Amino acid sequence: MKLAVITQFQDKAELPKKRAMHKVFQALRNKFKKRSIEFYPWHYFKELEGSFSMIEDFNQIALYFLGKIREIILAKWLILFIYDQDLGKFKVCNFLGIDKPKIKEDSLNRYDNLVKWLKINQTYFYIKEQPGVFNYLTEKEKNILKTLDIELCFPLVSMNRLIGIIFIGPKANKEAYTKQELALISSLSLPFGIALENAVLYKEQRERHRRMARADKLATIGELVAGAAHEIRNPLTTIKSSLQYLKAKSQVKKETKLLDNAIKEAGRIDKILSGLLSFSRPSDTKKENVNILEILKEILELISFQVRKQKIKVFKDFPSSPVFLNGDKAQLKQLFLNLFLNSLQAMKEDDELKVEVACSNNQKILVTISDTGEGIPEENLDKIFDPFFTTKKGGTGLGLSICYGIVQSHRGEIEVKSKYKQGTAVLVKLPLL
Repeated sequence: MKLAVITQFQDKAELPKKRAMHKVFQALRNKFKKRSIEFYPWHYFKELEGSFSMIEDFNQIALYFLGKIREIILAKWLILFIYDQDLGKFKVCNFLGIDKPKIKEDSLNRYDNLVKWLKINQTYFYIKEQPGVFNYLTEKEKNILKTLDIELCFPLVSMNRLIGIIFIGPKANKEAYTKQELALISSLSLPFGIALENAVLYKEQRERHRRMARADKLATIGELVAGAAHEIRNPLTTIKSSLQYLKAKSQVKKETKLLDNAIKEAGRIDKILSGLLSFSRPSDTKKENVNILEILKEILELISFQVRKQKIKVFKDFPSSPVFLNGDKAQLKQLFLNLFLNSLQAMKEDDELKVEVACSNNQKILVTISDTGEGIPEENLDKIFDPFFTTKKGGTGLGLSICYGIVQSHRGEIEVKSKYKQGTAVLVKLPLL
């Protein structure tokens, strides 16, 4: 059964999505009506159609659908893997009936056998009934399924693309899943995939607008601070020179001490001005071909003492071969050193720091630095790149501003995702050679 659906929509224009959902559910109702099977709870179709048309938030849609599946088939737990285009992997996105899945591999590569099988066949995989398929999987995939005690894998398809996988554990009553239950979940997976695709598009559109607004704001701030910094630096140089001259002439110990303090404070002002200029107009980049993996390894070695002191657990997920880009080595070191130090300052003993490097399809490298530290309150997320914004005692509020300037000078993007009291992830996207 092929269904023509509309997945594009305009901001606040819900009519295309509603029409698409209505077509899908109407086709499903007609399909099952012909079969005259009493098992199918018709009210679910109407309820899901209304909910999918109204809910726009990705996580709300995912949790709502997982809850409905669990309600229908009495599954103990469900885990949703969603395809991350930047990473080129299927990563754990949502789960129900289980604590956060604790597995060494929380992602599946698009080239993994299970992913390829689901993409080609576009039907569920029932481990108990398909041992041949299970034997076809890699050891990594088998370990994931065994560790999570998974019995069923359902593909989520939209516009003939595999966008996600639902992993389902055993039934609460320990019985086997019936053919009727499997057929129903397979059918409901179709509108769920479309609804998720719409939610992703809406989220991407909203994020794009937010990034554009932030870029405009920071560009304006950059122009203002650059002009102000130059205007302040000229008289500051005169003040500093005069203080040094007076210190050299002074014979009074108390005066000399006061002049020392004044010179030191003038130096601190000069350092702040340098930081502002780095944010607004990074120094001329001396670009060369650099291996980003070497830079990251050097920085990790540099902070290793602090990592051991805080008893932080570090996890690395790097490609096996070098990853080259055209960049300024010194600036890139400064960028990642700032980001690593920010993570360490937000973490406590036994917290985790993870560094992932992935090459995307659009010739970009994505470096993700995530921690299980304090996290950032939602209301502060849009301010973190602003100069002088800081929640740290004694902080200047220029660290992330400088990072933003460096990334911009390399024609890249930087994004921070965080949940308060749960952790933070910084995503740096840079163009490859």
